[in-house]
Amino acid sequence: MFAMLLPMVALLWHAPGEIFGDVRLGEKYLPELPVELKCGDESVKGATDKAGSFRLSSRTGGKCELIVSYDKQTLSIQVVVFSKPAQYRLQIEKKADSYSLKRV
Repeated sequence: MFAMLLPMVALLWHAPGEIFGDVRLGEKYLPELPVELKCGDESVKGATDKAGSFRLSSRTGGKCELIVSYDKQTLSIQVVVFSKPAQYRLQIEKKADSYSLKRV
């Protein structure tokens, strides 16, 4: 019996984490924007859809970095990835000639 439970426990222990959300500049949601989730040595790349939404899954959890590429600049913010999906609504703000990424 124990031998049968061990693989199931291992699967639960290494459950993938997921984040989802959207990226906007002011009131405009940004479509087809490159996004990347870095958790330790793992890197997952994706892009926002036509509505500016994204969904990224990682096999690694904990503190991670979400990276967004916009207007030839790389913007990042720390996120937490764990077994339950977490929502991140992000806004890009322009200050002088540079941009910053914030959670709203």
